[in-house]
Amino acid sequence: MCALEPGWLPQLERREEWVRTARFPPRGPILVVAPHPDDESLGCGGLIAAAVRRGERVHTVFVTDGGASHRNSASWTRTRLAARREAEAIEALKRLGAEQSPRSFLGLPDADMPSPNSSAYRIAKAHMVSILRYLSPAFAIIPWRRDPHCDHRDSWSLVMDSLSAADHSCEVLEYAIWLDELGLPEDRPRPIEMEILRFDISDVVDAKKHAVRAHRSQLGQLILDDPSAFVLSDRTIERLTGPEEVYWRPCVRE
Repeated sequence: MCALEPGWLPQLERREEWVRTARFPPRGPILVVAPHPDDESLGCGGLIAAAVRRGERVHTVFVTDGGASHRNSASWTRTRLAARREAEAIEALKRLGAEQSPRSFLGLPDADMPSPNSSAYRIAKAHMVSILRYLSPAFAIIPWRRDPHCDHRDSWSLVMDSLSAADHSCEVLEYAIWLDELGLPEDRPRPIEMEILRFDISDVVDAKKHAVRAHRSQLGQLILDDPSAFVLSDRTIERLTGPEEVYWRPCVRE
């Protein structure tokens, strides 16, 4: 694994040895992986905003097209919605100050990611490997491996598979979106498995909130003909837009 920048190493925050406060943001090229458009803002918007303000290279990869959130809408086909969600993601990155930063949309089907033995998976993996080789990230910010959503778990697997194929080692930090609301006890990280890093994002939290609001299709403000559609709740948004962001780093034991 890549060594952390001196001075960024986390300082002990509590008695629990596995909970630490880290200086923010990390230094060096950063790969951010979002399973859907909006996860980049909800999970890592503060990190993205702070990193680009400091001049770090940040490349954001959106794994799925987000087109399954309104399956029963007559006015918004899946293709139309996927295009809308890509536009919202671009606007969100602009609000985070990352409009000039590279981004990639793999375009895999929302809620139906391909199996590892499929041609679609191999194409997505090749794209991810090419990004890793050109960016050579010091940090990969990826979904929590047991986040209770199939696309989040599959995105984690895709990134780890791609890191291996690219023969690239870097610090991996994982973030959860749905764990606190939908997770089972066995989904949570264990002290012997992960170290918790807490980042103070108070300087950029307003930009993060502004970026979340760019995802209007997920806020119940745009598509009104599907009462069964997914909508981000106020509770979820409030939970994920506080003054801290939390990441997990795999423990390295001698």
